[in-house]
Amino acid sequence: MDINSIMSAQVAQLQQTVQMSIMDKSLNLATTSTVEMLEQMTEQTNATHPYKGTVIDISL
Repeated sequence: MDINSIMSAQVAQLQQTVQMSIMDKSLNLATTSTVEMLEQMTEQTNATHPYKGTVIDISL
């Protein structure tokens, strides 16, 4: 094996490792953002319906 093929293989492995690291960080960021969004949704108070329960419409 010559030095060029060894270096080429090492560079390919390094590129794959960096890509996996970036994908992992991106996935973690997306998961964290999703969890924060869901937590904020549960903290929000529900808006009351403007006329629900105050008007009864009965037709016979």
